[in-house]
Amino acid sequence: MATSRQSIGALIPGAIIVVFIATIIFTALAALWQFAFINGDEAFYFDGYLWQVLSFTFVQAVLSTLISIILAVFFAKAIYQNHFIGKIWLLRVLSLTFVLPSLVVVTGLLAVYGNHGWIAKLSQYLNIDYSFSIYGLNGILIAHVFLNFPFASKYCYQSLLLIPNQQRQLAEQLGLNALYTFRYLELPVLVKQLLPLSGLIFMFCFSSFATVLALSGGPKYTTIEVAIYQAVRDFELNQAVILSCIQLLFCCGFLLLLKRLEPKQAPLLINNSKAYIGNSGAWQKCLSFSIISAGALFIFMPLFAIFCEGIYYFSYSFLTQSLVNAASTSIIIAICSAILAMLQAILVLWTNSRLQLIGKNKLSEILMLLGSLILAVPSMVLSAGFFILFYSLTDISGVIFLLVIISNSLLALPFILKQLASPLADLTKQYHFLSQSLNISGLRYFYLIEFKALKKLFIYSFTLACIMSMGDFGIVALFGGQQFMTLPYYLYELISHYRYQEASFSALLLLLISFLFMTLFEYSNHDRT
Repeated sequence: MATSRQSIGALIPGAIIVVFIATIIFTALAALWQFAFINGDEAFYFDGYLWQVLSFTFVQAVLSTLISIILAVFFAKAIYQNHFIGKIWLLRVLSLTFVLPSLVVVTGLLAVYGNHGWIAKLSQYLNIDYSFSIYGLNGILIAHVFLNFPFASKYCYQSLLLIPNQQRQLAEQLGLNALYTFRYLELPVLVKQLLPLSGLIFMFCFSSFATVLALSGGPKYTTIEVAIYQAVRDFELNQAVILSCIQLLFCCGFLLLLKRLEPKQAPLLINNSKAYIGNSGAWQKCLSFSIISAGALFIFMPLFAIFCEGIYYFSYSFLTQSLVNAASTSIIIAICSAILAMLQAILVLWTNSRLQLIGKNKLSEILMLLGSLILAVPSMVLSAGFFILFYSLTDISGVIFLLVIISNSLLALPFILKQLASPLADLTKQYHFLSQSLNISGLRYFYLIEFKALKKLFIYSFTLACIMSMGDFGIVALFGGQQFMTLPYYLYELISHYRYQEASFSALLLLLISFLFMTLFEYSNHDRT
C-alpha cells in the first residue's frame, strides 16, 4: 500500500510537465490542421515538387550523416593515438560546434568558401579558376558536416576510451597491426555507439532549417522544413499540412529507431582516464597528424574567418539600435529559456529516478519518451501551429517573447534529459533511503544531494540550453520583424540582403556571446580552494 502511494506521488511532478508538453504540441498541431481543412482547398495531391522536396531531404540527410560519421572515425582515432599541444582545447571545441548558431556557421562558411571568400581570393591571386559554389547541395553538405562531424568525433573519441588499456597492450604484444586492431578491437565498440549517433545526426540533418534556408540557392535544393516555412509564409496551408504530416511520420519513425538502436547497457566512460598510446611507425604518425591538421583546419578556419572579417570590416555605423536590441533580446530569451528548460527537466527527472527506484522501468521509459516528444515534432511545424493560434496577437511583442521562450525551452529539454537522467537515477538509488532516514527531502534534498554531486553537469546543461536558445531561428523566422528581432533573425536579414560586412560583425557578436556562455561555464566549474 505504501509502495502504491509512493508510486502515485512520484508520478505527479513529471506527469505535470509531460501533460504541459503534450498540450502545447498537440494544440499547435490541431490549430494548423484545422485551419487548413476549414479555409483551404480540399484537393490534396502529391505533385512533382513534393516528390523533389522529399527526395532531396532524404538524400542530403543520408550524405551528411555518412560523411560526418566516416570522417569522425578517422579523426577520433588520429586524436586518440597521439599526444600533441592543444589536444585538450581541440576536444573542448569539438563539443561546441554542435550547438553553434547555424547562421554563424553559414556566415563563416561563406567567408571561406563563398565567391568572395578566402579560397576564391587565394585562387585569384594564384591565377586558378575557382568555380566552386557554396550554394546548393555543396554548401548544405559542408555546413551539416561542420556542425555534426566534430560532435561525432568527440563521441567516437570517448568510445575509444572505453576499450581497456590491457586489451590494447595485449593486441600490441600479439603483433596485431593497425588494421587488425581497428577491425577486432575498436570497430565492435564503435559500431554500438555509432548506430544511435548516426540516427541522431540523420534526424537533425533531415529536419535542418536555417542552414538550408540560407544555402539552398533555390527551389531545387529545398528540404521539407524549408518548404513548410515557405508554404506558411505564402498561406498555402494545405501544402503545409501535407508536408507537416510527412515530416511528423518520418521524425516519429526516426525517434523510435533511435530508441531501438540505443545500447541496452551502455558502458560508463570511466574505463580509462587517458588514451593508451602504443608504438606506431613513422608513416602512421605522419598520416595521423595530417588527418588532425586537416580536421582542425576545417573546424577552425570558418570560426577564424568570422573573427578576422568581423574585426576587419567593423564600423561604428554597424552598432545600430536594432543590433543592440536584437542582441539584448536574444540574451534575455536564452537565459529565460534555459531556466524554464532546467525546471522542466528537474521535475521530469525527479519522477523518473523515483520510478526506477521502485522498479517501474516501463513507466520510466514512457515518461522519458514523452519528455523528449519535441524531437518528433519539427520546429517549423510547431512554429506554424503557434503562428495560426496567435496570428491576431503577433503585434504584441510580449506574446511573441513568451512563445519563443516556451518553444526554445522545449527544444533544449531532450538534451538536458539525456545529460542528467542516468546520473540522477544512480544518485537516487544510492542516497534516497539514507536521506529519508535523516529527514532530508524537497528542495533541501535537491541542493545537498543532487546539485552538490552533479553541479558540473547542471551548469553544463544550463549553458548548453542557453547556447541552443541563443542561436535558434525556428519560431523567430515566422514571428520575427521590426518590432521583435533576435540576433539570428537580424543576421539572416543581413545575409539575405547581401550586406556581408555587417553580417560578419553580427556573426562575430553572436559567436562571442556563445563563447561567453561557455567561458562562464568553465569559470563556474573551476575548483576553488
